[in-house]
Amino acid sequence: MNVVVLHGSPRKGMNSDTLADQFLSGLHEQGEHKVTHFYTNEMEIRPCQGCLHCATSPGHACAIDDDMTEVYAAYRDSDLIVWATPMYWGYITAQLKAVLDRMEALAWEGFEDKTFAVFITYRHHYESTQGFFERIAPHFGIKLHVIPCQTYDPETREDLPISSCVDELAEAYELGRQLSA
Repeated sequence: MNVVVLHGSPRKGMNSDTLADQFLSGLHEQGEHKVTHFYTNEMEIRPCQGCLHCATSPGHACAIDDDMTEVYAAYRDSDLIVWATPMYWGYITAQLKAVLDRMEALAWEGFEDKTFAVFITYRHHYESTQGFFERIAPHFGIKLHVIPCQTYDPETREDLPISSCVDELAEAYELGRQLSA
């Protein structure tokens, strides 16, 4: 299976990446898979210009030539896309949002019939992101799996280490095992 992991956090190796790593551990338990990681904070990706060049160009190519071309190629060849992101002000990070907006070029052809595993770490709200994926999944024939993980205690107003989120870590691992079968 070809897997693409889109890491949205600017803090490499932190909470959302840890959930994705647990998922990949479960996935690899059933066999090896080709996994391609994209750390969006380290990439040069310009925002979508809304020019609709992708609507009419051969192969629905984007007019912008930047690091998204690597994402497009890997995405097209993938079976499974992992979206791993913390929530900033109730939505995915700006880095991952830029990637998502540029997926417009694939929306014409190539975005559909994938499996998505979405890992969201949050303090207060995650519903907007989960709702987005739930709205597009039926239209594009996406098999959707979402695991939200609250890494904040609202009573004490303190951040929680991801290691204390044992249920979500186990759920991510188990999802990887299930999707690998």
